[in-house]
Amino acid sequence: MHYPDLSTLNTRFGARGRIAFRAGENGLPIAALAGVTGSCEVSLYGGHVLSYRPAGHLPVLFMSKSSRFESGKPIRGGIPVCWPWFGPHPTDPTRPAHGFARIVPWRLAATEYTSRTTEIRLALDDTDPTCGGWPYRFSLTLRVALENALKVELTTRNTDTRPFTFSEALHSYFGVRQIMDVTVRGLEGTAFTDQVTGAAGCPQETPLVIRQEVDRVYADTEAECVIDDAGLERQIIVAKRGSRTTVVWNPWIDKAQRMPDFGDEEYTRMVCIETANVGANAITLAPGESHTLAATISADAKAE
Repeated sequence: MHYPDLSTLNTRFGARGRIAFRAGENGLPIAALAGVTGSCEVSLYGGHVLSYRPAGHLPVLFMSKSSRFESGKPIRGGIPVCWPWFGPHPTDPTRPAHGFARIVPWRLAATEYTSRTTEIRLALDDTDPTCGGWPYRFSLTLRVALENALKVELTTRNTDTRPFTFSEALHSYFGVRQIMDVTVRGLEGTAFTDQVTGAAGCPQETPLVIRQEVDRVYADTEAECVIDDAGLERQIIVAKRGSRTTVVWNPWIDKAQRMPDFGDEEYTRMVCIETANVGANAITLAPGESHTLAATISADAKAE
């Protein structure tokens, strides 16, 4: 896996006090972005947002202390990019779960900043030899911007001569003080498929509290979700655009213990609210068409 050297990245794309590049674990290059409203870090490996800290707040994203930062392995936490399939490959179980976009290097396309915005744009396309298992020509652009909130936009363009269908997700991990004190609002009245029990068409009647393993796919929803975290006395707001699916996930006790890149007790400090298009909400693009999946993440209470 080859990346430009850090000196080149900082000379071409850095900006003093706003955008800087450093070596992360195992030498993976990381872009650190700063602005008046907060800071974030983005790994060129996987096009992966690693952290986000609004000014005056504790970090918003969760990152496992057991996460592997290794070539060919996903990073456990932050905001992985799931593309062009979600979950296991539909026909070939030997292919990587959640697609290949989160386990390949992305190209740095541009950085920009103004008095109000700091942003980075990464790119990936079918000419990259690491993008195996997808028989179509495509281009992806990931825009990560610090504005009054964190904005993450994934744009898919069909550069093939044939239409194709894909699933996608911004698989966002959010940090909380204690999962038992968390309520997720915004999905009331929305039907979901329970990936743990196999039940489908279940309605979400009240705000969600988590007391066991949760893996729910909520279809046909464009709703904003709010994570009420009583322990930190704050709310995390997850708004979205270009998304018709929301996935909520927490592995709970047994699954956490089976995951080699996740601490046994870390399930108590996180919840995933994923901005997605999966299942019946998968996206079909004709040649030349594009689609943008976007999440806007903010927090509304200062840490004590």
